[in-house]
Amino acid sequence: MIGHRGTPEDENTLRGLEDAANAGASGVEFDVWWTQDGVPVLSHDPTVDRTTTGHGPVAGMTSAQVRALRTKRGEPVPTLEEALRVAVERRLTAMVELKPTPTPSQLRSLLSVIRATGAAPYVVVHSFNADAVKAVRRAAPELRTALTHQKTKISGAEAARYGTSLNVSRFLVTPDAVQDWHSAGLKVYTWTANWPPAWEKAKAAGVDAVLTDRVGPYKEWARTACGAGTTAAP
Repeated sequence: MIGHRGTPEDENTLRGLEDAANAGASGVEFDVWWTQDGVPVLSHDPTVDRTTTGHGPVAGMTSAQVRALRTKRGEPVPTLEEALRVAVERRLTAMVELKPTPTPSQLRSLLSVIRATGAAPYVVVHSFNADAVKAVRRAAPELRTALTHQKTKISGAEAARYGTSLNVSRFLVTPDAVQDWHSAGLKVYTWTANWPPAWEKAKAAGVDAVLTDRVGPYKEWARTACGAGTTAAP
């Protein structure tokens, strides 16, 4: 099970990543934008307005300016390097979502940070932007990558063009679809599953892992599900 953005209380912060791990997550998912001076930092939105006390686009600020900000709960905005060091230390799967399609220099910085932190074995680079995933696959075919997909059906053959995994909306998850994706050699993640009916559906379909905002409650549910002789997605 993957902590979506770490935790909703402290999304895309080191505290959120640590809290998700402490609650029992085997991985964390977080979002990446680049600053004006080319440093990858964690942010879901293109601006810092919603999640911090600051204002303006991430891409219009230097890394120093972003680092000086605080979330509304007092946490700093982490760099990708800091987040990956937590993942490596805690042995967490790190689902790194690229929000924009990176420029060549941004792509180099992404790969440099992944390699410098030793995070390659833990990382799954994913994006809604097919071009972003393709760019990473071309530059670093050794990395695990995934298309993040919603709204329309996608075949295993199509999804496999983008990597070794598929990160798919829970509304598209069915046993037949998961079987097709598995037959194409893909690991299947589904998002964002926050309540028992969605967890039950994902389990019945045979997904490999769920992304959830509710790590603790999911762990409690999974213990009950497994105790009943079934297997929940990890």
